[in-house]
Amino acid sequence: MSTDSSADNTTSCPPLLRGIRSALGPALLTQILESKILLVGSGGIGCELLKNLALSGFRNVDVIDLDTIDVSNLNRQFLFRSQHVGMPKCVVASEAALKMVPPLPSQQDKGAKYTPYHGNVCDNSKFNVPYVQTFDLVLNALDNIAARRRVNRLCLAANVPLVEAGTSGYLGQVTVIDKSSNTECYECQPKPTQKVYPICTIRSTPSQPVHCIVWAKEMYKLCFGPNVGDSMLFEDEESLRAEKAAEDEKDGGDKSANGQESNGTTTASKTDGEESGENSTYMDLIVGLRSLLGVDNANEGDEKKVLESGDDAKRKEVLSKAHESLTALFVTEIEKQIGMDRYKTAEKVPVPVSADDLAKCNTIITGGGEDHLLPPTERKDYAPTQIWSPSDCIQELASCFLDVAASPDQPLPEFDKDDDMAMRFVTAASNLRSYVFQIDPIQSLYSAKGIAGNIIPAIATTNAIVAGLQVLQCFHILKAQLSTSSNRDGDDDGADERSNLKKTCRYTYCLRDKTRKGYYLQPTTLPDPNPNCFVCRNAIISLTLNTQEWTLDMLLSRVIKKELGFHEPTILVGGDIVYEEGEDIDPSEYAINLPKKLVNLPSGGVTHGSVIRIEDYSQDLEVDVNVSHKDRWMMKADDDSGKEKVDDRDEIDKFEIGGKKPVAVATTTDSSGGAKENMAQDPAADEEGDDDDIEIIVDDDTPKKTAVTSSNGKKRKPVMEEDGNKAKKTKVDTDEVVEIE
Repeated sequence: MSTDSSADNTTSCPPLLRGIRSALGPALLTQILESKILLVGSGGIGCELLKNLALSGFRNVDVIDLDTIDVSNLNRQFLFRSQHVGMPKCVVASEAALKMVPPLPSQQDKGAKYTPYHGNVCDNSKFNVPYVQTFDLVLNALDNIAARRRVNRLCLAANVPLVEAGTSGYLGQVTVIDKSSNTECYECQPKPTQKVYPICTIRSTPSQPVHCIVWAKEMYKLCFGPNVGDSMLFEDEESLRAEKAAEDEKDGGDKSANGQESNGTTTASKTDGEESGENSTYMDLIVGLRSLLGVDNANEGDEKKVLESGDDAKRKEVLSKAHESLTALFVTEIEKQIGMDRYKTAEKVPVPVSADDLAKCNTIITGGGEDHLLPPTERKDYAPTQIWSPSDCIQELASCFLDVAASPDQPLPEFDKDDDMAMRFVTAASNLRSYVFQIDPIQSLYSAKGIAGNIIPAIATTNAIVAGLQVLQCFHILKAQLSTSSNRDGDDDGADERSNLKKTCRYTYCLRDKTRKGYYLQPTTLPDPNPNCFVCRNAIISLTLNTQEWTLDMLLSRVIKKELGFHEPTILVGGDIVYEEGEDIDPSEYAINLPKKLVNLPSGGVTHGSVIRIEDYSQDLEVDVNVSHKDRWMMKADDDSGKEKVDDRDEIDKFEIGGKKPVAVATTTDSSGGAKENMAQDPAADEEGDDDDIEIIVDDDTPKKTAVTSSNGKKRKPVMEEDGNKAKKTKVDTDEVVEIE
């Protein structure tokens, strides 16, 4: 890049950039103005990053994001407004950021360029190694492991520096991955299975028990919290109009005169005078229930119980209002979504709660009586490990509403997993939603408590902090690249030392509690690569499974693609190719091998002690897998006795990956990068998400390459020779948490 620019002239430097010029120097400011940046993700962290990049003078930025704007994003992704609901995030965010770029003098201003790409970064036809090589550096603002792993491998293959970041509540991390600087890569250390859930999934398309538990916690906040607007399930007219407008535009326009949508489906039935989709099916009823329970009145200092002992009329009124609200939530709202064709492509269409089950709300008794009329937790045989039926859940919810009405402590405190009523409500509401969406397994109160206690919210301030730290690392990287250019020109004998990013960049933690010195940010040196990392060190992975039961198709989908993250794999057994993907490859050529058991594959098959070689040209990646056979699998019994029983899971779930590949036990965190933890192997976890993520990455090393040729004469990718560097772990241990974005 040229170092001569208008940035050298103070009078021609835009006022917003004069501080950067003074602090960093005119040469680095010129580097900033002329650099080309790739940003992956434009959600919580991405919005903050785009604002920072624009105001810092970056004028050429590509933005990739798969997601669209949801109403729930508006409270922390500040580049979006209600009129943007339903639009691609990258498009809206790029347009907003472009307006913030300081203009240069007209004779020198070639125009800033923020280019959005509404797509999946895992699409190798668009976003591949040659594409990444056109950038000076890459910034990650992702919220899922699959996409981060993809970007990590692209940057290693392209030898382009990557600045990774993530947050989890008040915790955050920022690090730099650079192959030429011999730093740890994203996959050098264990990565717990991610747990970030877009609120649109929580509100409309749950697929796991944890989705329903998150929804139930938000419903608890909606019904009993001090401010009804704090719940992500809160609906006001403005947000609903924006959401409706987005739906109309997506479906092709206005309704026809006969009251039908443009796609021919009839508008769902509405309650309380709902018109044109602008009123909620349940919000007015919930507000009325809050008022009846005394939740809203409590803000005015009214400490009197709403329901006194023996007041049967008030008790019936509370149960009647609760029945209306539950009907709206579990029947009317579901029917509305079905009528909008939201589930026309779903594997399972939700089933509203039956009228017979809802009727249990009005017949419940408390304080003793026949078991079938009591809520589950008051029955003689009650145990926290019991599974409640839909009618049980209705009775328990009715009991919770009566308890709130009889309590003088209004409004209720924030959700606490150790609060008896709160956990009863969340367990009943989440299980009822699981029944509606046919989600297994149904949770006992005991198991629901374990999940509910690990959910944390996304914090907008943490996103802003780590985004600022990312841009600071960008300055260090561009300065190092500037030193490299000076060294090539023979102007600076010390440039080699400064161009090593391990010397200039830092792995920085954002802490919730200050250190002994009073700091909330803790920088550390970038760690060395893990010599056992199969991504950047070409290590060997051990894989244990039943070779007589597993097919090649099972191995390909469950292990090679999902667990190891290969995109276009070539699989070799005994030196011969048994499966291959990629451009100019006929998929039918190896399709005959997919249903075969591993032991029956060509070249002698895969048996105990066999070594499988897997290559992926699109990611410049190859690995050897050492296979061990195991036909008897045991698992812990469900009764907490510590004993083992025969593993009754599906065969495709019975495998172990160990040896050289870092593997983390699934936990429960999620969010944006600093501490994202487990997610119970959510299939949706492989989809690129929206904004706040969990884990952070590290970087790679500079191995020597030796060309190799495969047995079929095709040239294979170079083999990486490890240099023996030992890994250095610097990550902070965090509690298991699930985060909602």
